Amino acid sequence: MTNSWSVILGKFGDLGKAGLPYLYSSLSKLYGKDMQVFNEDALTTGFNENFIFIGNGNVISQCVEKRLFEYATESEGYTVYIGDSIFAPEKQMICITGFDDKGLLYGIMDFCNKYLGDVLWQHVDLWRGDIFSTPFERKLPDWKTTTYPKIKTRAIWSWGHVIYDYKGFFDNMAKMRLNEIVIWNDHAPLNANEIVTYAHSRGIKVIWGFSWGWSTSIAEDFKKLTDQSLVELKNSIVSTYEKEYAGIEGDGIYFQSLTELSSEILNGKCVAEVVTDLVNDTAQELLSRYPDLHIQFGLHATSVKSKLDIIKKVDPRLYIIWEDCGSFPFNYFPEKTQNFDDTVSFTNDLMKLRGKSEKFGAVFKGMLKLDWTRFKHHESSLRIGEYDKDFIKKRQIEKNQLWKVIQASWIKNAKYAQLMTTEIVEKANNPIVEAVIEDSMFENDIMFPAALYSELIWDPNRDINEITGQVAKYPCVKFANI
Repeated sequence: MTNSWSVILGKFGDLGKAGLPYLYSSLSKLYGKDMQVFNEDALTTGFNENFIFIGNGNVISQCVEKRLFEYATESEGYTVYIGDSIFAPEKQMICITGFDDKGLLYGIMDFCNKYLGDVLWQHVDLWRGDIFSTPFERKLPDWKTTTYPKIKTRAIWSWGHVIYDYKGFFDNMAKMRLNEIVIWNDHAPLNANEIVTYAHSRGIKVIWGFSWGWSTSIAEDFKKLTDQSLVELKNSIVSTYEKEYAGIEGDGIYFQSLTELSSEILNGKCVAEVVTDLVNDTAQELLSRYPDLHIQFGLHATSVKSKLDIIKKVDPRLYIIWEDCGSFPFNYFPEKTQNFDDTVSFTNDLMKLRGKSEKFGAVFKGMLKLDWTRFKHHESSLRIGEYDKDFIKKRQIEKNQLWKVIQASWIKNAKYAQLMTTEIVEKANNPIVEAVIEDSMFENDIMFPAALYSELIWDPNRDINEITGQVAKYPCVKFANI
């Protein structure tokens, strides 16, 4: 190869380092061999070959001084630049630098996904037989982006026992620039600390989810509630937290309570009133003992929709993570887009429910979920996320039948997810957006709807056709029928 390239490593921490294997793997598929790797500190003079610079250092400072690009100025932001080299004008350079270490990680991922998957091929003769194996033999197209996430907390929600390979799951979350996961369990996993350690190594916070009254027989349970049983339930929740979660690693807790119901009044009791009292009493007890505890309240809108005057009394220290608010993207079926304007209006009310500093979150659906016809509770703690690779590959084939249907609906109705995300970006105060992606084999393959969701919550403010077309070309993204 006459047009040789090398990698120069600047200054960065462990999170930036976590992106290097994906970078090297992505480059090797197009460059055809390993690139030489140098540390910037070891270079005493300018570099007279094509190079890829990763991190911060003198190269980046010189580029900023020459006004080739600007530093990213917000958390998790980054700059990617492809253009003429500052050392040898007949050569090229690629610079990837972040506002912080997580920004660098995301910059690496974005370069591998957007540039190597899309931009690289926009101005070439695709009918040349060797074009996909030798792009680095030619001059690369110039490109520059400086970006940061419009939604700071970008998450996935899943039951823990259907995460079959937690390392693969978190690796793929990092590729999609997702930074939080809610893992719901009947009991805290036996390998909880190992899970959190690996998640943190990929820039991902772990929120442990457990029940504050939710069950698969919630309607019958609600009918049996008494003042005494509610006190016992509160004490049981506090006890569960202290016995199972207080002593393990994690970044907060998530709960669901008594709201996954279709009625607002049940057995003469107002669901909103019962739940608000229980949640406030329990949260007060926990926060009095653990004042720094981050708590998310997963609330189903179906049982409280006309009772927001009551729900607004929920402790303002809690994030309310709303689900089942109406049509897609809140609906499990991405074909269900009827009454979308009503869903937007209702969501706007929720974003200011407890005032300007409302801690608002939303759960998007429309992807894969549990098969509740086969669901069974677990009576004891499990090790999760350590399944055999052959099992995972076999299950991926089974799940692709579902993904094939889902992906068609996302292609058709992506604009609704974009419009809702834009509303949240413009009107919510530091929101959390989570998507239910469970039993989906996300650890094995990043399917197109999951990638599109991730791109939209990073920045929805582009033409939806541009976004979908670009995401479809990400090298790591799969379609179920291919």
